[in-house]
Amino acid sequence: MNNEIVNAMEELENWLADPAELGRKPAKIEYTASFEDEDGIKCMIFKFKKSFFGKWLLGIVSESGTFSEMKEYNSSTETEDAKALLHILKEYWKKWQKKSRDLSKFRLKI
Repeated sequence: MNNEIVNAMEELENWLADPAELGRKPAKIEYTASFEDEDGIKCMIFKFKKSFFGKWLLGIVSESGTFSEMKEYNSSTETEDAKALLHILKEYWKKWQKKSRDLSKFRLKI
């Protein structure tokens, strides 16, 4: 396993350990695939388990962030499912950017 995958796996584990997410590191985590979207954003797909006997869940690590909706992993749709998660992240950052611009305009008027 190369360093990029190891680092991304650690990033997902740390993100999942946050109390607002899973609240702990997953019991098991595996890298499954990578892709680059139409905007050139690289994304790694992982499957993880909350507990050793639990179902596999889908998570991603990308240049746009780390994310999971804690939904079941499906190997036949993993890329489409990961693209949907990446889309959620991209939309989040677009809204955040717009709010930041709007706030900076407001501050300039004061």
